[in-house]
Amino acid sequence: MEKSRYGSCSYYGLLLPLLFLSLSDMSMADVQSPRLSKAQESTMRKLSSMVSNMAPWTSWNTSDTNPCLWSGVTCSVPSQHSGSSAGVLHLSMSAFGLSDSTALASSIYSLDTLQSLDLSKNRFTNFPQQLASCPLGARLRVLNLSNAQVAGTLDDFSGFRKLEVLDFSFSYLNGSVDKQLSSLPRLRILNLSYNRLDGDLPTNMAHSLEELVLSNNQFSGQVPVSLFRYKNLTLLDLSQNNLAGDVPDEFFKLFNLQTLLLTGNDLGGVIPGSLSSVTTLAHCAADQNNFSGSIPSGITKNVKVLDLSYNMLSGEIPSDLFLAPGLHTVDLTSNMLEGHIPRGFSRSLSHLHLGGNMLSGSIPSSIGDASSLSYLDLENNYLVGGIPLQVGKCNKLVLLNLASNELNGALPTEISKLSSLSVLNLSQNSFAGAIPTSIGCLQYLTELDLADNQLTGFIPTMPISLGPVLNLSHNHLSGSIPSDIGSLLVLQILDHSYNSLSGQIPSSLAVMPMLTQLVISYNHLSGSLPIFTFNQVAVESAGNPDLTSIDKVPEMTEDNKSGIWVAAVSFVVCFVISFYGDGIRNGWFTG
Repeated sequence: MEKSRYGSCSYYGLLLPLLFLSLSDMSMADVQSPRLSKAQESTMRKLSSMVSNMAPWTSWNTSDTNPCLWSGVTCSVPSQHSGSSAGVLHLSMSAFGLSDSTALASSIYSLDTLQSLDLSKNRFTNFPQQLASCPLGARLRVLNLSNAQVAGTLDDFSGFRKLEVLDFSFSYLNGSVDKQLSSLPRLRILNLSYNRLDGDLPTNMAHSLEELVLSNNQFSGQVPVSLFRYKNLTLLDLSQNNLAGDVPDEFFKLFNLQTLLLTGNDLGGVIPGSLSSVTTLAHCAADQNNFSGSIPSGITKNVKVLDLSYNMLSGEIPSDLFLAPGLHTVDLTSNMLEGHIPRGFSRSLSHLHLGGNMLSGSIPSSIGDASSLSYLDLENNYLVGGIPLQVGKCNKLVLLNLASNELNGALPTEISKLSSLSVLNLSQNSFAGAIPTSIGCLQYLTELDLADNQLTGFIPTMPISLGPVLNLSHNHLSGSIPSDIGSLLVLQILDHSYNSLSGQIPSSLAVMPMLTQLVISYNHLSGSLPIFTFNQVAVESAGNPDLTSIDKVPEMTEDNKSGIWVAAVSFVVCFVISFYGDGIRNGWFTG
């Protein structure tokens, strides 16, 4: 599982107490050198020999005489005076190139203390069913067969009564999932993602289930109501399937849900819930969980990640959807949502993606309340008005994408307060006036797109961090191309086309080491096109009748050298000011 997708991964959260069940009240000497019984030690040596014969290229460190000190092996530690031997608790044989599941099962048959087995990233063609018929299967609590290339239908797991974690992700399983998992009364984490499973979503599992990951399969039909009896669910990932119908209102009932991922289906209808329709459920939640207040818009008070992107949702965004106190990520990209952006924001909100909808109205000034916001993507909507000055309070913003809207007015200088900004895309709007000169102080800015607006005035000094793209095309910019653009050493694409720029192309552009594309069409440029020193640069220069090509590399003029020097000095000054400002705000300089 990807950490960025699910937050902290509880898969390994179960392993920690599992692997060290017997460590309490033990001396350090006992912890350092547990010894296995003769039977288990013999089994481990046979296993090492089998791996050497089956996959001789595998670098399994088994040189120590004590198997408990081998890599991927964790043993229990018996009491100092018990006289009993240690036992293998956890065995990881991940990425060993194993393929014979029958030989493997017979080799580890006598490891009757084993509770966690990791066989991921191997090449099994079938599930080692022999594990179920031996004492090993009856004791296992964690079984990881992810990316092990297991094919066929999902087997029956009736021999694994103590299993709590089962991971079959990134395999070749097909067919439906019905009652194969119904005999696992302790199952807490199930990951069947990235297979070829189809049919209805499975609902015949233990009520103890906490994480259910079924993404990237071919499940179809509606989200079944019976799925919502799993009250302990904290993570539900049904993304990238063929699910249809409305998003059920019953998501209200999953009071412990923290991550809900439904992206990439055919779900329609409205985002479920409103405060008026969940009053009863809210009071119920308050009674059961000592939670005072209402539950925001059909999602629980504990929700942290909500991804409903790339579906067919319509209607308005519920007014309090962004107010859940621990909310971290909301992604509603590429639906058919309309109406205004809600005005309430949780201070914990970090990622907000609303692009590709039909939202209208203005960007609410209350966006400044989202003080943790790092990604704000509102592109491709029908938003009007200007950029609210309060956006300057979101000083953790890394990405600000407002492209393809109907925004207007001047670019506020408050943008320069976004000291962490890396990507700024304001293209395809109706912004007017000059580009703020303070934009040069955005020391981490790598991508700037202001194309297709009505900007006027001169091109200011740009941050030398820019790359790969600087796009100022389709505006009304005038003056010359500043020579300090040559100091943008990592810039790859420079587009100044369809403006009113004049004068000569500065020779500093010829020595930009990463430049691959220069677009300067339809301006009033004159003089000669340079021959580039480092790369074969694709140049588009049509619509400049006074511009000609030359046959040799131009020398850097003193004016151009001075321009680059000014850009470098400006950057250093902006960096110092920004660093000092951050230091004052964060108390770095206080005693």
